[in-house]
Amino acid sequence: MIAVAFWLTFGLLLHTYVLYPLLAGLLRHHQTHPVDGDLPSLSVIVPAHNEAAVLEAKIQNFYDLDYPTDHIELLVFDDGSSDGTADIARANTNDRVRFYSAKDRLGKASAVNRLVAEAAHQNLLLTDANVTMDSASVLCMVKHLSDSNVGAVTGEVRLIGSDKEFRSGESLYYQLERRIQQAESSVGSVIGVDGAMYVLRRGLFEPLPQDTILDDFLISMNVLRSAKRIIYEPTATATETGTLSARQEFNRRIRIAAGAVQLLRRGNVPRWNQYSIWFQFLSHKVLRWASPVLIVFLVVCSLVLASKGFVYEFILCSELAGIAIAAVICVVPKFRATSLGGVVFYFSMSQVAIAIGLSRGLFNRQPPQWEKAQRVSCSEES
Repeated sequence: MIAVAFWLTFGLLLHTYVLYPLLAGLLRHHQTHPVDGDLPSLSVIVPAHNEAAVLEAKIQNFYDLDYPTDHIELLVFDDGSSDGTADIARANTNDRVRFYSAKDRLGKASAVNRLVAEAAHQNLLLTDANVTMDSASVLCMVKHLSDSNVGAVTGEVRLIGSDKEFRSGESLYYQLERRIQQAESSVGSVIGVDGAMYVLRRGLFEPLPQDTILDDFLISMNVLRSAKRIIYEPTATATETGTLSARQEFNRRIRIAAGAVQLLRRGNVPRWNQYSIWFQFLSHKVLRWASPVLIVFLVVCSLVLASKGFVYEFILCSELAGIAIAAVICVVPKFRATSLGGVVFYFSMSQVAIAIGLSRGLFNRQPPQWEKAQRVSCSEES
């Protein structure tokens, strides 16, 4: 029985990290072909908390978008900032830019709810304040809305300025994610948007509970539950300041895992008869969220089975050696700075962070408010 549990656990880990990405690539058999038509009207939604360093650049980025001025507006919500964000937004208010604020911090979910309620148009572009969108990115995304089966479109957001200690690992992770998203999009639907920049049909938006941790994934799940597709458009590009320190990335991963538990506990999952979406959800998301638990269970099974033969003894020795090597890389800066070391460090750090996040999610100890990493406008980085 222990041997069965061991190989089942090994198979699940192999599936989520190796087999599913390979399978997704093999299933890429066609590309979507949006139909030309009238451009839809669009409300750009930007929740902001202490974003004074980047907000003016964000507003200018809005003006630089290649989109008819009478078809697009910008809505900014200042969520209890203390750094002058409100002053910058207020100074830039005009007939195309509207500003709302809260004296006390409400959280991103409440900010998004308010802005969507105030939006004048039937399509939404949700984006972060520190994201600089390419001038053609909006056009590249909204063209897919000519297909009534498409409910949301996510773009290609590239990170710049990440901590060099895990830049290679972060880069590899996002390369893998984009390949999977492109494959999922071509055969049906992406399982989740990139919260930094995505277009959404307003009619599919459902007000978010105030304590929502992962607003973008909850919105994605609501789109999928409505039997609409989420498309990944790689030509819709933008840049975003990456995580500037390992600690900030560690905290971000904790928050994602805690938010995942919150979603599962509240039943924010595909409908029971959405079999292909369930397969993607389990393969791409749930098994990754569970991977720290699966890894620990795999090692425990190996300890029990080590006396059963050379194969299990070899596996246990390999696992322990891998853990030891990862630990050395994580504590020695010069090893973390290498390409391979950065990958190992990023993966190991993520597993520990996910484990902590799962615990926080189970015991409701993760606050919905998120302290963003130090901001630098992308125009300053380039």
